[in-house]
Amino acid sequence: MRLVVEAGFTSRDAYDLGVAVSEACANVHRHAYRGRRDGRVELRVAIDHERVVVAVAHDGAPFDPSAYAPPDLGRPAESGYGHYLIASLVDEVSFEDTESGGRVVLVKRKTNAEVRA
Repeated sequence: MRLVVEAGFTSRDAYDLGVAVSEACANVHRHAYRGRRDGRVELRVAIDHERVVVAVAHDGAPFDPSAYAPPDLGRPAESGYGHYLIASLVDEVSFEDTESGGRVVLVKRKTNAEVRA
């Protein structure tokens, strides 16, 4: 995520985005491809002075956000935290169906470094 820092984002912004992208890719592998190792994952990154947009496209089964139930944080479990984690690390997350599968779009807005201090 060096490009994100070089574009003027904080290292925390870059770290959070990196974790969110990693989790999105893991979710694609686990859920969209159901663990198959031959699935395509395409990352597209767009950076401007206010935000970073990362699109994770795949040919697997698209995610249906209406079927998602947030985890019960009072009842620990070994899985089920992926979408919750992603949504807590980025400013926007959306899911799109495509002709060949699905796409997860993550948006991270620039944090004002003075606010973090």
